[in-house]
Amino acid sequence: MADIRINKEMRALENKLSELYSKISMILILLTVVLVVWFFILLAGVYIWGYTGDWAFLSLNNWILILSGLIVFFIILNFVLNYRLKSFDKKRIEEEKPKPEFMKGRKVHEYTFPKSSEGGIFSKTYISIDEHNVLRLRILMIKPDELWRKKEA
Repeated sequence: MADIRINKEMRALENKLSELYSKISMILILLTVVLVVWFFILLAGVYIWGYTGDWAFLSLNNWILILSGLIVFFIILNFVLNYRLKSFDKKRIEEEKPKPEFMKGRKVHEYTFPKSSEGGIFSKTYISIDEHNVLRLRILMIKPDELWRKKEA
């Protein structure tokens, strides 16, 4: 029961992180577009309108360096956010995998008949395979609908 609660909490946290990282990515993309537009305004100011190279408080070369550095920083930050989200997803998937069960130091392999049946009453029979493995046979004895039949009025 605790595993189900932990899985739900991990999924909820993953959804929150996904939403947050999506918003941050959109902000970074928007800032990159604004910076590219600013770069074209700087170029137009120097080459089309004939302003001097430092008309926007810095020289054109300095603006190119600053804008390139910011765009590279945004790209790296976006990769880091995506990597964290993927690693969290891998961790959640790893947690959801069933853990091998051991009994007295022997690995338990389980077979249920009929396959994928849930609910009801099962018999459990343990068969020793070798010194490292045990087979647990779960056979359905009473179906769940026989246990909880509706009372007729």
